[in-house]
Amino acid sequence: MKAWAVQGVALPFGDEPASWWIDGSGAVHDRPVAGADLLPGGFVLPGLVDAHAHPAVGSGPAGLMPLTASAARANLVAWAQAGITLVRDVGSAGGLTLQLGSGPGMPALQAAGRFLAPAGRYFPDLLDAPVEEAGLVDAAVAEIGRGAAWVKVIADFPDLAAGTDAEAIYRIDAIARLVAAAHQAGARVAVHSTVPGAGQLVAAGVDSVEHGFGLDEHAVTDMADRGTVWTPTVGALGAMLDTPGMAPQRRQRFQEGRARIAELLPLAVRLGVPVLAGTDVTGSIPREVALLAQMGLQPKDALAAASTWPRRFLGAAKTADIVTYHHDPRQDPDELARPAAVVAGGVRLR
Repeated sequence: MKAWAVQGVALPFGDEPASWWIDGSGAVHDRPVAGADLLPGGFVLPGLVDAHAHPAVGSGPAGLMPLTASAARANLVAWAQAGITLVRDVGSAGGLTLQLGSGPGMPALQAAGRFLAPAGRYFPDLLDAPVEEAGLVDAAVAEIGRGAAWVKVIADFPDLAAGTDAEAIYRIDAIARLVAAAHQAGARVAVHSTVPGAGQLVAAGVDSVEHGFGLDEHAVTDMADRGTVWTPTVGALGAMLDTPGMAPQRRQRFQEGRARIAELLPLAVRLGVPVLAGTDVTGSIPREVALLAQMGLQPKDALAAASTWPRRFLGAAKTADIVTYHHDPRQDPDELARPAAVVAGGVRLR
């Protein structure tokens, strides 16, 4: 791989310009490396991360829909050009993302395989093989056997046939058994959680809470003790609230969830809970960083949620990923959409 020279402020927490060099193996040096090319830009990140993404899911006239492998790859290539060098996929129809891997011009990818939910309790076009509680552990182990680094469990969802609002789907002891099996197989568990009582999922040992609109202070404290991460997907919540014709009860629950997130996010960061930025199927990383700041995070912490914190949690802290900017994105998150240079896995993409 090529060697790179970097001169600028090390984001998200740096204040003064510095110089360093990255050799062809990705190792960082404080002295010049022969043949290194200087990257443009005066502000430097170790690669953006979308920690809750669905590259193989799109939006259609009837709602969410699966995409083809070529369309999913096109999404990943576009995201890499925008500076996203690592993506955690948290579910795809049939586990399509397990077939994508990573390639030239693409971000590194950690995939969760297919969604685990029973019939009628998730978007029907994405749920090709429903999973009842008795088959939950076997389904999780099967996805791990296909190469999934993550298992994605839908812990609550509306009953689509009955037209009722979201409620818990699987019993907590069943999820605890799934967690134990996944950990034994070397994978981790992410849970979709939008209703109160999410603290039970944390106590069951899940590795990440996605959305987490029903978290409370006790659960957040437990997450800090356990090292559980939280991906609040604030932009996705806002998109839901903009949905026309939503039932008043459901809209009120989402509004209460947004208020709860604004209360708990600063606490989570103070306690050391890794907060991760994720776009879901809507929005963008620049928008998510801006929303996290609006929800009470310091700009540097909001930027860390899209870079250093997920990279550390996902095990990519030392890979040769670099994104540079001409202006400080902590002052204006929109700068994240205008990278001066992008290096992914040691290969310069722009």
